[in-house]
Amino acid sequence: MELRAPNLYHTFITMGPRAFAILVGLLLLFGGVAGLANPAAPSHPKVEWALLQWASNAAGPLARSLALSGLALDDRVLAVLEVQGEPAALTAELSTRGAVVMDTYGSLVKAWLPRDRLLEIAELPEIEYVRVPYFPTPLGRLQSEGVTVLGASLFHAKGILGQGVRVGVIDVGFSSLTQAIQAGEIQPEAIVWKRDYSGSGLESGGPHGTAIAQIVHNLAPAAALFLARIGDEVGLGRAVSDLVAEGVDIIVHAVGWANTEFGDGRGIVSEIARKAAQAGVLWVNAAGNHAQRHWLGTPRILSEGWAEFAPGVSELALRVEIPELVQIALTWDEWPRASSDFDLFLFDAQGELVASSESLQAGYAPPTEFLSVFVDPGRYTVRVRAKYAPPPVPLEIFSLSHDFSPYVPQSSILPPGNADEVFTVAAVNLGNWATGPQAPYSSQGPTRDGRLKPDIASLDGTRSFVYPQFLGTSAAVAHVAGMAALLLSQARQRGENPGPHDLRELLARWAVDFGDPGPDPVYGYGRLNVFVEAVRGERRFLRPKDGVARPGEDVEVEITVRMPSTQVGMLELREILPEGLFGTVLDRGGADEIGEGKELLWRWHMLLPGESRTVRYHFLIPSGFPAGTYALTGTVNSDPIRGDSVLRVEPDPSPSQIQLRCIPNPVRVGGSVGFTALAPNAAQIRVYVQDLSGRLVFDSGWHPGPTYQWNLQDTSGRLVANGVYLFWAEIKIGGTILRSGLGRLVVLR
Repeated sequence: MELRAPNLYHTFITMGPRAFAILVGLLLLFGGVAGLANPAAPSHPKVEWALLQWASNAAGPLARSLALSGLALDDRVLAVLEVQGEPAALTAELSTRGAVVMDTYGSLVKAWLPRDRLLEIAELPEIEYVRVPYFPTPLGRLQSEGVTVLGASLFHAKGILGQGVRVGVIDVGFSSLTQAIQAGEIQPEAIVWKRDYSGSGLESGGPHGTAIAQIVHNLAPAAALFLARIGDEVGLGRAVSDLVAEGVDIIVHAVGWANTEFGDGRGIVSEIARKAAQAGVLWVNAAGNHAQRHWLGTPRILSEGWAEFAPGVSELALRVEIPELVQIALTWDEWPRASSDFDLFLFDAQGELVASSESLQAGYAPPTEFLSVFVDPGRYTVRVRAKYAPPPVPLEIFSLSHDFSPYVPQSSILPPGNADEVFTVAAVNLGNWATGPQAPYSSQGPTRDGRLKPDIASLDGTRSFVYPQFLGTSAAVAHVAGMAALLLSQARQRGENPGPHDLRELLARWAVDFGDPGPDPVYGYGRLNVFVEAVRGERRFLRPKDGVARPGEDVEVEITVRMPSTQVGMLELREILPEGLFGTVLDRGGADEIGEGKELLWRWHMLLPGESRTVRYHFLIPSGFPAGTYALTGTVNSDPIRGDSVLRVEPDPSPSQIQLRCIPNPVRVGGSVGFTALAPNAAQIRVYVQDLSGRLVFDSGWHPGPTYQWNLQDTSGRLVANGVYLFWAEIKIGGTILRSGLGRLVVLR
């Protein structure tokens, strides 16, 4: 009999990391659920429910599920043993009891255990718990458009293809990899390293990893790809250790691990990702597709022990359209060892029990239950029952493949996406890329301990070799990994070597803010927006043409930008004015987004090869502005703008003896104020008002006489806000224009 690791892709699993045992006394309040649980069902505080079912009843449904998934073979079962101390010291002891050790990682031992020695092995003092291996959930809903939409072609046109960057893809399967290479979707020389940690072969387990690798390769075709197929947390730990040793720069993990923690980034899988980040690896992870497949809260426990998810609602309803697998994960806030005991049940539309998970939590087991069962089409309900009297305990439930109702989208990110050291990616569909909203299934933050997640939103709904439409945060995270590889390659070509923290900061800083202003738990810092030094702009001054201005004069600037004929994608123009100047856009040039103030912004989401755009803006040199030479600094996709950039401000003419009276001062919003020039023979007056940032609020234009009455409306006819304003006036006396000094006006509510 050959013992090998099974294919755990969408098969029976149970989850939950363990660190140490706490034995506590439990007050029995609720007995077994009458008519639901097997009255003869075995229990053991150090062995998971599914393994006990297999050991006691080889013909039972859970035993059959283990066999179908490859976890059970004849009279042996593949299990993970959580041990104290070094696993190597236990290997010989296990062998004498008929166990066959397959692999180890940290304090975990993966081994085939004989049926008749299962409980004997569990009683070894070095063993804390025996369970089914965890398994990963791929986070996909099933030439990438992302190359164009995200601007990767701009990098390619400059010869930045990901050279010198190593990207590790850790996934559940790479089926169709050979076919993708043969079709030219992935160049064979790009794959420099590949290894199977599942025991079932690299090109098995589905094509999810192949789709991820293709997107990364499309965006960064010269990056070296390292492919690792994993089937459980032991394989994940081994794969990460090897990839770190190989010197990978980026790890992309489009996978989530339910029931391995309580959403705070402290579980075993998050710890594996954390070690990679501490070794200098940028770990990018999909947020998950579980916004509509998640419930979180502290339920009220009814008299019979059932959890009430909402007033009058003690079940979560889901619908199955075709015969398929239903997988439900339950955990609660008592990590790492539970003293409260909850059980998990699935009922059909007639109220008949379909499946249950009833592990014994008695100080050894983690706070988890998991059920997995193939069902026919129909309506099903999920229920939770407290077996022992708990204090109010928050529960979390994930459905891994079906939406249910009611659901809670908040804090629905699967580990390790909620780890602080991981860069976590939400999804915006291709059709909504310019404006949003996010994909409705995209998991949301914050983490259970209140940290911001996700970090950024990226593109899904693109085509791939294996998926006609690749939906989900898996596609989104692959695009982030590819663009990060281009950024790192570009930096290294300049002689720089940014670390993972630097890359995260750069991606966050450039993101286009979506949703609520500032970072939020839906989009993170915003939509992915990466720039390359590829586009040039020309600037010229329209007035004054010589670039010389005096206080009180207006300066108008025109900038023309053009997308090179070999490039296509997003273009962003930024213009930064000297301190004390405030710019206002006159012509947006068809930009999708603009910004005004000290820093002006124009952003076009898509320009085709050879397209050009012209924009105009102006600013006022305020009275009293220091004389000198100033630079207008601007960039187009991070490249400096060429052309006129020097502004010379000449000294402010000495203020005349003209005094300007302002009455009343202060004045209330809704009133008016009168300006009077105390000068003989004043023929005309022109009044200027600006805010404290230097932005011109009002220009009266020339009016006859020495007085002007202002109704506190700005140049667009809107009432000004309360605050402090600066004012001055120009006076025409004969053929001479004289200027008053600067005054201060207070506007009250």
